[in-house]
Amino acid sequence: MTTAFDTNSTPEISGFATSRVPAIFYRLRVSRHLAWFGWPITYAVGTLLLTMLGSGTTLMAARLLDPVQFGTFALLTSLFTYASRADLGMSQLADKRIPGRSNDVAAHAGLEILVTLWLVGAIALAGSLSIVLLIDGFGVDLPVMGATFAIIGGITGMIANGPVTLFRAASRIWEFTVLALVLQLAMTVPRLAGLLLGGVDGSFAAVAIYYTLCALLLARPLPHLKKRPPLASMAKAALPLFAFNASWTFYLSANRWISSVLSSPHDLGLLSFGASLAMIGLGIMAAVAQVRYPKMLAKMSGQSLHKDSAVVEKEVVVVTLALGLVACCAVFVSDRTIATIFPAYMEAVPATIALAVSCVSLGAMVWIVPMIIVRSQSPGLDSMKLLGVGLGTLLIAMTIGNSLAGIDGQAWGNVAAGLLMLAAMVALMRRLGMLTTTASWRIVGLQGVLAATLACLAFLGSAQAATVKQDPAQASATGWKTIFTDNFSTLDLQANGKGTWKPFYPWGARSNASNAEMEYYVDPRPNGDHAGLQALAPFTIDDGILAIRASKIPENLRIHAGGFAYASGMLTTAGRFSFTYGRVEIRARMPSGKGLWPAFWLLPADRSWPPEIDVLEVLGHDTRKLHVTAHSGIDVPNGARSAQKSAEIATTDLSRDFHVYGVTWTKESLVWSLDGQTVFSAPTPPDMHKPMYLLVNLAVGGSWPGSPDESTRLPANLFVDWIRVEQPELSNAVQEKGITQ
Repeated sequence: MTTAFDTNSTPEISGFATSRVPAIFYRLRVSRHLAWFGWPITYAVGTLLLTMLGSGTTLMAARLLDPVQFGTFALLTSLFTYASRADLGMSQLADKRIPGRSNDVAAHAGLEILVTLWLVGAIALAGSLSIVLLIDGFGVDLPVMGATFAIIGGITGMIANGPVTLFRAASRIWEFTVLALVLQLAMTVPRLAGLLLGGVDGSFAAVAIYYTLCALLLARPLPHLKKRPPLASMAKAALPLFAFNASWTFYLSANRWISSVLSSPHDLGLLSFGASLAMIGLGIMAAVAQVRYPKMLAKMSGQSLHKDSAVVEKEVVVVTLALGLVACCAVFVSDRTIATIFPAYMEAVPATIALAVSCVSLGAMVWIVPMIIVRSQSPGLDSMKLLGVGLGTLLIAMTIGNSLAGIDGQAWGNVAAGLLMLAAMVALMRRLGMLTTTASWRIVGLQGVLAATLACLAFLGSAQAATVKQDPAQASATGWKTIFTDNFSTLDLQANGKGTWKPFYPWGARSNASNAEMEYYVDPRPNGDHAGLQALAPFTIDDGILAIRASKIPENLRIHAGGFAYASGMLTTAGRFSFTYGRVEIRARMPSGKGLWPAFWLLPADRSWPPEIDVLEVLGHDTRKLHVTAHSGIDVPNGARSAQKSAEIATTDLSRDFHVYGVTWTKESLVWSLDGQTVFSAPTPPDMHKPMYLLVNLAVGGSWPGSPDESTRLPANLFVDWIRVEQPELSNAVQEKGITQ
């Protein structure tokens, strides 16, 4: 394999030149100090390092983005991947037309391929807006700007990769290594910088800019080609090979698109998180397989079925067992790992485990796909058959799984679909003379047994965790135990000395006059309020989600509501539950609209004020800010009602999806959190060491949010999934009887 040029020659005379690259590239090429870039090991190590850094960037995205944003990030990443692979098989065509040819013939073939890439890219780019609009028409919520950047970045990346493909086919190891590493760098520093500066759209804008510059600097074809290449004939020659790669790429990301239709944006983000972790492992495997499969092909003569089958079966079995071991580790460590590194994605643990199990079959397929492409006589037709089986089973399995268990069921649907897809691929290999019938059954059987074993381990683990969670007397893994929880399967209102929630302030008030609020808190209990007011339904429950509803009171009913113009709901545990110190959390989705003021807070059981702990307050006209406050009666400034320790935290749009809001209250400090991540802390005021009860409400109007206006859409809902309070096991607070129920 040639690895060196004549150092005195020009790029053209050196024998293989297809594109205009900066002069510094050739000066570096002849530098003796950089000759090590021509070593094959340099590419292998460099690719692995940059692949890991790129994977690290994806993991950083999960740290920086909430599940809703990460779901969008995952879908845009899929669009980028599709665009970057849309070369109509030119890379495979290069591998057929360039190796072993004379320099002139190889250079001419390379020029044809490079010019064709620009033509294909121009056509794909022209249709990018139509693709974005088509996706939007299917109800997939994608930002148009981000989708456009993703497509542009993918297309320009595909063009920029043209010289890399040509240098690889021509065995120009130094040039191939340098350019490949330069292109891979885009998925690390530029992508992360864009994410930090401009969010999801900024991430793909940075990649698009980087690859556009690379295409212009590295992939402009030399003007040696006298006529336009025969695009139709070249595409015809390359499309069958391209079809196999393209269909396989689409299958690996199809679960996110299916989930985007079946799930809420939040749940899509959770599934995408698990799928992204899986894809990191599959991407590394694919890179290794590209190096490994030529050696395997060299061992296969194509003349002895049993010998070839033994080679393939050994490889698949080793890969399957190795991946099974990794998946087994994922079953036991995913919860602790995600809790430590990605606390906002704890709900994704079961789906992540299932997707890790699905990688056992997917990883085996990744390992053998390159060999099938080489051995198949009709790769285009074979790819369509496999894609039909794969997508059909994936769609059916995920839909059934979703109806049974939401995103967890969708993830296990991936396991079932992967096994069926593997069986179809093994059947194809048997037809191609790569496996005997007996070996085929052994491979499928091993995969089935391993998947069933891992599923049993996962379900046993989740069942044990669920048992611990459902028993309030049991300590959690972190040493905390639940002392109060409501999942709102029903609304347990206080009546006849029983029940949890009272629908107004404990002293009987139906509004907060001190804040100039404009709502009337309706009592939905029998004879609690006028039937017309109760018909406004301040509380509804649907599938375990409580909706606290604010609505406009008709003129004729305002006389029954103290003259207030708006009806809404409040729930308090006054008289039924209070506690001293603990961790308080609520999973909720905020309403949006001028004059709306949702809150979750704590007040003293002795009805004194202050103190007060505001776990969350959000103003409906600015749902990208979370307000947290501790009110105290100690050292109150002149003219103020209380001394305050507070913060305004910039967030994503809190009205788009559910988030977990919390505060941990101890003798020493108050620590507020959003989706498991600390957002503010303050010392515990001296007067905040006594039992407090819970309040959750949706206020309307007032001196802070202002009045609703014509832009406010009513009715509006504050959605609550659950509320819970935890305390450390054997805490002093419990022993001092700070809890009353």
